[in-house]
Amino acid sequence: MQYFKGDALEQKFDNAGEPIMSNLSLQKDLFFAGAYSTGPLGDLIVADLRSPLANAIDPTIFRLAFAEIFEAFVNVGTFEAYLTVFRKIFGDDVVVEFTVPDPGKLMIDITATGLELSEFVARHIVDNAYLFDDVVDDGGDNILFRTVIGFISQYELEQMLFEMVPAGVYTEITLDI
Repeated sequence: MQYFKGDALEQKFDNAGEPIMSNLSLQKDLFFAGAYSTGPLGDLIVADLRSPLANAIDPTIFRLAFAEIFEAFVNVGTFEAYLTVFRKIFGDDVVVEFTVPDPGKLMIDITATGLELSEFVARHIVDNAYLFDDVVDDGGDNILFRTVIGFISQYELEQMLFEMVPAGVYTEITLDI
């Protein structure tokens, strides 16, 4: 803070507001530190189609992974960038194998082993509000769905990867689930 006159009255006013101003400044810094990786920003990018990847990646995956994917795009076309994106989308246990059979040709074999469990729920309306009930089997146990984390089809993966491949490189992808 630079004082205009520097007298005792001016310093008194500054000292009276300094604790709240410091707190607000800290809160603003914390907000900006995490604002660019939050889920609602990912939702906005998808809703407004602000990124070519918004069409290629499932919105729920994009919401969680967009910050790391955008960071990887700084070094697009490198093995590290591919690995960063694949690990964020498929989980840390994804197995990726790169093969360069000829100049300008890249073959990527991806084995996705990460599984996600989702509960089977039934939805009904009561008093203009949705209520959710678990669906159970005859033994009273919840029914779960098991799906692979990330893309479900190779076509979806190819659409996303098309945005990451540098010009002049032919890429062939194999996805094993």
